[in-house]
Amino acid sequence: MAAQTPIPGCPRHPGMGFVYVCKSCEDQLLCMECVTDSHNGHTLGKLTDYMADQKREIQQYADKLSKTDIPKTEEDIKESGQHAKSGRYQKMIEGIRRQGKQMKDNIDNAIDILVRMCTELEERNADIAEKNKTAFTKYLREDLRPKLDRCKEVLTSGTAVDVTTLAREIRHGVSTIPPTLIDLQKVEFRHGTISIELLECMLGKLLVNGEDESNKLVAKCVVLYEFQTSCHFTTCQTCLNGKEAWLSFWKNETIYRVDLKGKVKKRIYCQGKVSSMSVSPTTGRVWFCVRNDRSIREFMTDGDIVTRFNVGSTPYTVCITSDDMIVVGMSGGIQMYTTDGRMVSAGAGGPCRQVAVYPHHMTSCTLTGDVAAVDKDGILFDDYMAGKEPGKQPRVIVMDKHLNLQFYCKDIGMTKTDGSDIQSSKFYPFDVCFDGAGDVLVTEFVTKSVLLIDRNTGHYMRTVYTSDGSVPLCISLCDDGILWIGHQYQLIKVTQYR
Repeated sequence: MAAQTPIPGCPRHPGMGFVYVCKSCEDQLLCMECVTDSHNGHTLGKLTDYMADQKREIQQYADKLSKTDIPKTEEDIKESGQHAKSGRYQKMIEGIRRQGKQMKDNIDNAIDILVRMCTELEERNADIAEKNKTAFTKYLREDLRPKLDRCKEVLTSGTAVDVTTLAREIRHGVSTIPPTLIDLQKVEFRHGTISIELLECMLGKLLVNGEDESNKLVAKCVVLYEFQTSCHFTTCQTCLNGKEAWLSFWKNETIYRVDLKGKVKKRIYCQGKVSSMSVSPTTGRVWFCVRNDRSIREFMTDGDIVTRFNVGSTPYTVCITSDDMIVVGMSGGIQMYTTDGRMVSAGAGGPCRQVAVYPHHMTSCTLTGDVAAVDKDGILFDDYMAGKEPGKQPRVIVMDKHLNLQFYCKDIGMTKTDGSDIQSSKFYPFDVCFDGAGDVLVTEFVTKSVLLIDRNTGHYMRTVYTSDGSVPLCISLCDDGILWIGHQYQLIKVTQYR
């Protein structure tokens, strides 16, 4: 090869300069010693030619940076700054408020029209009433009272002719006909149904990249633990530590406390079949109800079981509020008691009570004080699905802390991904609990799902969990977002609630 001017710097051979590049060794720089040392027979190239090629590549990259990448990035920075200062979101907020104000104004106008109509109808009926009063006053003064006076006069001092004449007139009905009463117009206000869906439709939606994300499916529920229990259960109540739960079965006299892996940590023999139970949010102690003697009992810290009081009807379920009130679901209704069995007043002298047919699972919200109950209306699931008693409808009842009805949830209005509505033809809830926002979680047999219900409207919000096998029965949510879901066939899944 032709001689070249060496470029100093070979680390292996001090004092020697680079002359070639080895094409066989990924363009490794070589001095003359390197060539004879370990690259003999390799394909070599001139270092000067290689350097010229590398400089061309660097120049091309520098040209791309200066002419394309940097100007584009500077333009992006400029556009980002302009976007931040454009007030685009403020304009959207103003548009939302304008739309909302227009809706409010329309509602106010509709209210004004109805109020004005009521006022006009009141004045109209007042005028009719005054005309009726005048007519009957005249009838009383000019007809009835003179006749009464004549009767009295004839009875006291009338001759035989007067008596027979008046009696004949009365028999033949010569009395004058009273004036016709003008009917008052019957007025009533029949309130409409408040539809959150229609209000949202009227207000509008925010689109992200052109799509309405409110109807997108929720991410699959993350199962943290899954295990088979050694006992049957129809009720699951988490302990205050969130890492354990109490289980009971309505036909059994023993309740169990299990950990996150299903290991039984404690057994309690209750000396009676436990219809349902509840863990006190203040003490952590277990309360339960027994059908046989209609008793409400508490399991004490020292291990004793104390009967607190008895109720008048068969108790199916019990729950303890954060105010230490005992809410009992019985045959025919739901009633609130103090811990020593005194009925709690609703404030007007009457007891806190709500009508129900067969309330079998119940819970209280620590945030709002609301109480939710599942009432299966006295119909079994198989009979309900077969349509044997079409008049019966299982439902979720949500009440305030005085057991005043807030709403019934009897069906589920779901939404397809294209935004159109579908209606679930069957709804059979089994258990309920509240989440941290006060919304209602429901286990539902037909869809084999856990559903989230809005606490203000009773409308379906989303599906939290769907079983790929056995039906979810009971449910309990810890403060840290750990959701226990008990299934048929003694299966429990502990999930992360989102």
